[in-house]
Amino acid sequence: MNIAASITPNKTVFGPLLFAGELEAGLSCLAEQGYDGVELSLRTKDDVDRRSLNDRLGALGLELFSIATGQSYLEDGLSLFSTDESVRDATVKRLEDHIDFASDWKACVIVGGIRGKLERVGNASQFEAGSRAIDRCVEYAEKKDATILLEAINRYETNVFNTLAELREFMKARSPGNFLMLPDTFHMNIEEANIERSLLENKERIGAIHFADSNRLAPGMGHVDFGSIVRTIRDFPHIHYIGVEVLPLPSSTASAEKAIATIRSAMKERT
Repeated sequence: MNIAASITPNKTVFGPLLFAGELEAGLSCLAEQGYDGVELSLRTKDDVDRRSLNDRLGALGLELFSIATGQSYLEDGLSLFSTDESVRDATVKRLEDHIDFASDWKACVIVGGIRGKLERVGNASQFEAGSRAIDRCVEYAEKKDATILLEAINRYETNVFNTLAELREFMKARSPGNFLMLPDTFHMNIEEANIERSLLENKERIGAIHFADSNRLAPGMGHVDFGSIVRTIRDFPHIHYIGVEVLPLPSSTASAEKAIATIRSAMKERT
């Protein structure tokens, strides 16, 4: 199973990213530590030069597995569930740009924080408008032969899609081909009664998984049982990669090293 880490070329207010503003150092470090690739967090498609990125990834033997898009919400206020139609339209356009970018590498595009929030739980009209905006992104991705990963995020950050069960309910009437779930062990530790059972119940719709420990530090620095999780997902049919999305503490390099060591150890466990 491929292992990637979430990095960004930008200084950003979003904390759980490694090597923020130090893309070259991050790529080099991940290659040295034996990662298979990266999840690249971008605010806009112009944050990096495609040709230079492609050349550097090729030289280091890394793959681009996905584009994370939450910076557009945090930095620019874009939101799929905004009550303002013009903001929703701008958000869809931003995500279409990310899809165009990702399609060059057949990478996935993550819809996580960029969905935003409902003004209140149960706001049906706002939920329907946001749902239509997501559908537009999925339809565009299908034309580009790209995959959308919809992430479940804990209740303290959003009130839309906190659990895998909520994702399943939303996705059940939608084509599974290019529209899959992205669980995150940090969020699951807050929201799910049983992480492994929730994963098993949704194995056919999971396209990737984020690994972060209970304190949002690198795997192995909290109390999540990653050996059990790896055993659970080992044979899931659609997982593109395991992504390390963690706070860079005590440093980006140390976090990346601890994470891959923990995951490799978990992969070696048989029972």
